[in-house]
Amino acid sequence: MQQENKSSRFLTRLRRRVRRTIQAPLGSQTAAFPASTAGARGSSAGTGQTSSSDAEDDIRPGSIEELRGIRAQIAQLEAHLEAADQEREALKAERLHLQQVLGAQHGKRVLPRLKVEKTNGVASLVAGARMMQRVHAKADDPDAGIDGAGAVFTDTERTTAFLRSHGVQLPVDLDAQPTVVVHAFKGRTPLLELCAADQLRHLTPAGKDPGDIRPGICYDPDISPPEQLRQMVGASQTLSAHIPRPYVQIGWREAVDSTPVLTGIDVNPQRVPAFTPEWDERLGKAFDSGHARMLMQPYRAGALNNRAPGGTFSYEETV
Repeated sequence: MQQENKSSRFLTRLRRRVRRTIQAPLGSQTAAFPASTAGARGSSAGTGQTSSSDAEDDIRPGSIEELRGIRAQIAQLEAHLEAADQEREALKAERLHLQQVLGAQHGKRVLPRLKVEKTNGVASLVAGARMMQRVHAKADDPDAGIDGAGAVFTDTERTTAFLRSHGVQLPVDLDAQPTVVVHAFKGRTPLLELCAADQLRHLTPAGKDPGDIRPGICYDPDISPPEQLRQMVGASQTLSAHIPRPYVQIGWREAVDSTPVLTGIDVNPQRVPAFTPEWDERLGKAFDSGHARMLMQPYRAGALNNRAPGGTFSYEETV
């Protein structure tokens, strides 16, 4: 609809220009035409033909040639608008058919359009991560988020206490650069990222290399995984299961003695990786599953039951 309005406004401007051209004084044009015609005939007589560039140079503002050119542009734009209208009507018919099919599945003649758009979406990691960004951006402190988790993992002492409270006895260095990034979805880790300078390599938890699945990033299949990769993955699963976010990025690197060192837990990744459509959908399904498990925690703890006098549960009671 917005594109159609822009095209209509452009057509209106063209029509105004045509109207001004038609209403321009014709006396000067009439006087100019014989001279230009005579000049053109003299040129034809002298050279036998007139070049196209010379003909274009003869087109003056307000001339009949310019008017014809404007009319041709209007006709072309009207053809584009007609094609766009036909495409829009075809899409509307397709949407109506989908509403009817889904409505029959729910015992209705037609399912409302808003419900179709909500129930017929394709899973996407990028869409899910952007949704959580919008949610936590509404907090008083957007960096901390509504749940305050963002403030915890920017502090070394609080991050270390979080690890210890869940039985992870590994060192923390939030100033170090990670060589391994675990994409964790509420206790599940379907994809690992190995980093070396500006090059990356991905692995599944089983150690399989899915190949170059991230367009725009230099892929290096020769990056070797760290010796303690399995321990990093296990710790990431434990930690992410107790963080109230469906998707987090957990960074690791190895110390000199090969001990895994936590370099950070990013609970609100601004650098959302853009994978191939297949992997974006696969990780999007992992996001949706993690989101569902996150919402199930307070339910299983009885948060929907009436409780007097407070009637509320602290987060520690839901994990």
